Amino acid sequence: MKRSKKLQLAIMGTAPFVLSGCTDSAREALVYKDVASCISDGVISDSVCRYEYNKAWQNHLMMAPKYNAASDCQQDFGTTCQQLASGEYIPTMEGFMLAAEPGSSRSSFTVIPLYLGSGGFFRTGNYDRVGSSYQQGKVIVDKKATAKPSLTKPSIKSTTMKRGGFGSRSAARGSWGG
Repeated sequence: MKRSKKLQLAIMGTAPFVLSGCTDSAREALVYKDVASCISDGVISDSVCRYEYNKAWQNHLMMAPKYNAASDCQQDFGTTCQQLASGEYIPTMEGFMLAAEPGSSRSSFTVIPLYLGSGGFFRTGNYDRVGSSYQQGKVIVDKKATAKPSLTKPSIKSTTMKRGGFGSRSAARGSWGG
């Protein structure tokens, strides 16, 4: 057998391992712009669509990324930002994602609010890209994007930042262990 033929066989033999490695980081999710699109898709019941949308809205109000300046919000999420009564800016919720909990029935979901990001993609509050374009219905997404959102208050994002790092002043005074 020729050397090139052996190489082709070796490459073909490793293909299943390479392809299976890709699916380990991907997960199926349901993505919808609103309740109406969820209902019209027919994958889950009307009442579940409404319930999960309301849960996504509550998550959005608690965990949306917050910005001190409109320009900072718009840099990440375009012109779909809104100002809160506190003066902070958050992106407008433009959709929601339902990811089935691993090892559970299809009725238990991680619900994540979605925002329009640059480049024509839905994005999570952590700016993880969801699906391709503004695709709705069943989509394949990175597992990282379907992680259960933290219920802690989000930090306020600001462009003002002090440089220097930990110990920047004491480093100028002397060294350790002398």
